Amino acid sequence: MANAKKDSKGRKLNKGEQQRNDGTYHYTYLDANKKRKYIYAKTLVELREKEEQLQRDLLDGIDSASSKMTLNQLFQIYINLKKDLRASTRVNYVKRWEYSIQNTPLAKMKICDIKQIHIKSFYKDCAEKGLKKNTIKLFHGLIYATLDVAVDSDFIRKNPAKNCMKFLENDTEEKTPLTMDEVADLINFCRKSSVYNIHVPFLVIAIGTCLRCGEITGLTWNDVDLKNKVIHINHQLIYKNLGDGCKFHISEPKTAAGKRSIPMNESVYKAFIEIRKQNFMLGRSSKVEIDGYKDFVFVSRNGQPYAINGVNHFLLNIEKAYNKAYPESNISHISAHILRHTGCTLYASAGMDIKALQDIMGHTDASITMNVYNHSNFERTEKEMNRIDMEMIG
Repeated sequence: MANAKKDSKGRKLNKGEQQRNDGTYHYTYLDANKKRKYIYAKTLVELREKEEQLQRDLLDGIDSASSKMTLNQLFQIYINLKKDLRASTRVNYVKRWEYSIQNTPLAKMKICDIKQIHIKSFYKDCAEKGLKKNTIKLFHGLIYATLDVAVDSDFIRKNPAKNCMKFLENDTEEKTPLTMDEVADLINFCRKSSVYNIHVPFLVIAIGTCLRCGEITGLTWNDVDLKNKVIHINHQLIYKNLGDGCKFHISEPKTAAGKRSIPMNESVYKAFIEIRKQNFMLGRSSKVEIDGYKDFVFVSRNGQPYAINGVNHFLLNIEKAYNKAYPESNISHISAHILRHTGCTLYASAGMDIKALQDIMGHTDASITMNVYNHSNFERTEKEMNRIDMEMIG
């Protein structure tokens, strides 16, 4: 009987194990395709730990060869598999990865080596660079989804990104909606201004309809039924580079629930009449066709629709001018999103049915309407308590 192989320390070597000339060790095995593979280690103890892990992987069907790809390589697989993404969303994902993740040590690691600590360290570095939690959450969504492909394909056993966001403190600044009085004061200020009165219809429509900014700027007169006082939302306007340079594009609404019809209240109806008259008096008309859509409602002096940054720019100017005129009663920051937020909160405060409000907002889930937009404050709480108290007494 042949003598069993031993290492330099006299320890018996198992089948497939071998000590190399430099004192290190390797283990030889056949993968699922009957190809010869090797595991290397500095010590025999380390080698056998790796052998045990290999056997567990083989029993669980884990593809150890594929687990050697980097996170960057896996992301390419993930993004290529996502055939249901809108073009604008795909561009956002790819650019977010390229600008913020691709060149980091984490992205260059083999997915089999990535542990929770590595992902947490990456998020911690992002936070120390001043990035907000919501921004890091966007990175996390991509990293988690990418690694889930590896789990589903049996490249790795579990997703190391799980629970990696929990240690980050919430640093989200609360979006403060305008009160009813602030809305009235702001609109009155703009009406009296020779500079900002042109934006009054936008303010009224944005607050009164709770539309997303891209939904408002993408409105065409074909979407606005003045006879029946209904607005039909089936698209939004975006300004992005979708591989053809930065330009306007028409995109699907943000969610499936985003396709909706919204009744006009009297203020919104009058605002549409006002913007139509205003465009006529100023000689403004839509001079472009974007992906088959034309005759846009809100256009600049050159006949182009507004981009979102253009809207937020004139809203910021209004905010600064108002606060300069009334330093004793400054309003908080306003943006297109704040106007949407304000409209939802005012409707909720007035007692609008939550399902009706959900439909107006275009939310897929009423809990989003309640938790994100439905602000409460002391004045509202006081009114509700008094109302309920009177009903109980009365």
